[in-house]
Amino acid sequence: MFLIPFEPKPQMRPRSGRFGVYEDPKMARWRKKVTDFIKQNYIGRYFDGAIRTKVTFYMKATKKMQELPKPRSGKKKKDEYARFITETIPYDKKIDLDNLEKSLYDSISKAEIVWKDDCLIVEHTTRKLYSPNPRIEIEIEEFE
Repeated sequence: MFLIPFEPKPQMRPRSGRFGVYEDPKMARWRKKVTDFIKQNYIGRYFDGAIRTKVTFYMKATKKMQELPKPRSGKKKKDEYARFITETIPYDKKIDLDNLEKSLYDSISKAEIVWKDDCLIVEHTTRKLYSPNPRIEIEIEEFE
């Protein structure tokens, strides 16, 4: 398992302006940061054949969800907070899973030390969960 300690960001559509089409600067900085982190920290093998990935995107929670329940809070609030702390609440908001995957896989491909291209992924399992510690966890294995 490889941990990327950055808040997940979805791949944005290219923007167009007077001078042509360009990538949003914030997205470009995020992808460069992730690519550089992978280049400096990945010590696993290089994959050049069919692979399987398991990815978990741990997403930032709302302020309300992060609040510690008060002593007089009901069981429902305490149970929800416990699920938040144990990272078991699914993130079902606007960010599409495929856009999160695209930004991650493109960053990994650009690092050129994990695989040559994300077209090698033939099977994947992906999920989004709320977390007090936003990050990305990915497992990569050879597909047999």
